Amino acid sequence: MHAKPLPTVFIHYEELADLLLWATTATGFTGPVNACSDGLLDVRDLTAAVAARTGGEPVHRTVAAGGTASPFSFDRHCSMSNTRAKRLGFAISRVTDWLPGAVAETLGASAAPAA
Repeated sequence: MHAKPLPTVFIHYEELADLLLWATTATGFTGPVNACSDGLLDVRDLTAAVAARTGGEPVHRTVAAGGTASPFSFDRHCSMSNTRAKRLGFAISRVTDWLPGAVAETLGASAAPAA
């Protein structure tokens, strides 16, 4: 990870699908809306969520400036605002509400035998 990893936003794939359907069929607005759940996470938050599910302990390695870090570690701000989507009536979830389930789903899928 970067020496000072910065947080970013995420969205669950089901919420993204719901937002796309809502934006294209249930509204009369034009223009863009950002698709992200409420709440910021950094790479430490993500590894903690995995560790909470696996019972493990996160191990972090800091890379030198300019080095290759995890794709979930950001050294610059990479977030957006979902304020317009909320103002237009889309119900946004909190990332902490769905993250544990997404981790469990991913771990379950990775443990499934290949067909």
